[in-house]
Amino acid sequence: MRAYRFTLADDDATMLFLMHRMLSKLFPGSSIASFSNAEDALAHILNTGADILITDHGMGRMDGTQLIRELRARKSEIPIIMISGNPDAAQEARRAGATEFLDKGAEMKVLEAHVRSLIHAWSTSE
Repeated sequence: MRAYRFTLADDDATMLFLMHRMLSKLFPGSSIASFSNAEDALAHILNTGADILITDHGMGRMDGTQLIRELRARKSEIPIIMISGNPDAAQEARRAGATEFLDKGAEMKVLEAHVRSLIHAWSTSE
């Protein structure tokens, strides 16, 4: 199985842990970089790249929407999933360039299905 480069950005340590654990089981040997703020996630992606980004919406100084805008402004085409407990953020995320939007209350199985689908589409388009 191919190894992927995942970047996670969420100020909720429990959510980061759960996503990290899910991805490490689904994609053994993959690189999973976790950040509690958008600025560090952006720097990491710009310096090392990523195959997919999963980001929270509200994280402090720079939110997930701004992170997406920054990446899209730099012509990054990586798939991006935004997760938020605020359903009003869905339209904002999509306008910024998010590939998918999930409610933070969604089960990990839902996130897993979206990640699998995006990774498959991303892998076949390279």
